[in-house]
Amino acid sequence: MSYNKKVSVLTPCYNGEKFIYRLLDSILIQDYPHIEMYVIDDGSTDNSAQVIQSYIPKFIDKGYTLSYLYQDNSGQSEAINKGLKLITGDYFVWPDSDDFYIEKTAISQLVNVIENSDEQTSTVRCHCELLDEVNLNKVGEFATNQKNRYKEDLFEDCLFAQNGFWFVPGNYMAKVEVLRSLLPSLNIYTEKNAGQNWQLMLPLFYKKKCLTIPKNLYGVLVRSDSHSRGQYSTYEKTIEKYGAYERTIINTLDSMSLPEHELQSYKDTIQRKYKNVRLQVMIDFQKRHDAKLAFKHLNENNEFFSMKLKIKYYLMNIPWLYRSLKMLTLCMKHRV
Repeated sequence: MSYNKKVSVLTPCYNGEKFIYRLLDSILIQDYPHIEMYVIDDGSTDNSAQVIQSYIPKFIDKGYTLSYLYQDNSGQSEAINKGLKLITGDYFVWPDSDDFYIEKTAISQLVNVIENSDEQTSTVRCHCELLDEVNLNKVGEFATNQKNRYKEDLFEDCLFAQNGFWFVPGNYMAKVEVLRSLLPSLNIYTEKNAGQNWQLMLPLFYKKKCLTIPKNLYGVLVRSDSHSRGQYSTYEKTIEKYGAYERTIINTLDSMSLPEHELQSYKDTIQRKYKNVRLQVMIDFQKRHDAKLAFKHLNENNEFFSMKLKIKYYLMNIPWLYRSLKMLTLCMKHRV
């Protein structure tokens, strides 16, 4: 492996003063020599700026660069969109600010695989551990199963969030030249509540390969106060969140110059999927009136994905039975 390729690290941060130091420290211990890092502060109201800026001299001493930029609170996708215009590396990674690399050779291992890949390869990924926010003990992991361990075509798995696909941005590394060929202006669809992964991953995975290193090189912090939890705290927020997901996917597909028949097929399937998802949310929140209208539409247009959702709808309209089955399910989970 040559060490003349530069790696760009691009991280959005919102109120990260209590945890971003772990990511910054994990970059500083890397054994790869050429790294630049950009942290886009998405309108933090804590001391994130001071923490991040205190690391700039440490990065300089290491021979790296660290740049801090501030934007009014606009969401992760807008932060990534801004940062993409700044990166000068050959490869880039986009870890979340509360996660971190757990091996000092993580970047080197990712570079080694992607550098020796063919032109059909756009990305490489590693496995990652789920870590308790208090003691950093391992509580789980994101890893490919034996069947999908070396699967290289991840486009539809990412598009439909299927086959155990995981949306952990920090364990992916991508070729910047491939991204530039797909998104010449390096502009992605931005929406405050939608995140940034589909906008990057879908173009990178389309007709391209993603290679997998079956090792845990990255850690995902499991936080009780995670920003995403609040986005599912009410019926209205949950419906809006899934609406943002749908709009993001549709807009990203539209930007990719797919063949018309293929584009329409994917869009139709996504729209059907999220109609089903919204009905599931209505059932979960016991919104019977909304569920009745949604069910009627799905039934009349034969757009159900599964009989299971139909059964859940019917059970919702028998309250005592629905509650009993829900309690039974919870009891069974606790017993396992």
